[in-house]
Amino acid sequence: MQEVYRNIYKTARKAAGLTQERWAEQLGISTESVRLYESGRGLPSDEIAARMAEAAGMPILGYWHLKEKSCMANDMLPDIPAVALPQAVVGLLVAIRDFRENLEELLTIAADGMVSEEESGLFEAILDELEGIVSAAMAVKYASRERR
Repeated sequence: MQEVYRNIYKTARKAAGLTQERWAEQLGISTESVRLYESGRGLPSDEIAARMAEAAGMPILGYWHLKEKSCMANDMLPDIPAVALPQAVVGLLVAIRDFRENLEELLTIAADGMVSEEESGLFEAILDELEGIVSAAMAVKYASRERR
């Protein structure tokens, strides 16, 4: 995630512009539960996290919540920053443009249906670039569509 440490549940509440008490009321949970989530001592259920995402107008919260609650998801899914739509689109286009240089290498590696020992370093670098494209595409999906 973008910041060194950020509590995603507190971020959602602040995006909604609510106090912990009003946030708890809106979500139908106790203020103590809100404090628990925001202190990092507990995780909300998927249902509560979905309500938070909807109430805050932050669909990306669901994605962040999945990464927060599952070590496997955190390891497998790319980080996605919360950015405005123009920034997300430019990031995606740059990632695609930069990847085009590796298309020939990827085709050569894949042509024989296997990754040789000599090709493995380049293949791993190509996979890293593909992950960057996936992350950039997801940033577009979850980008803020409001004018700032």
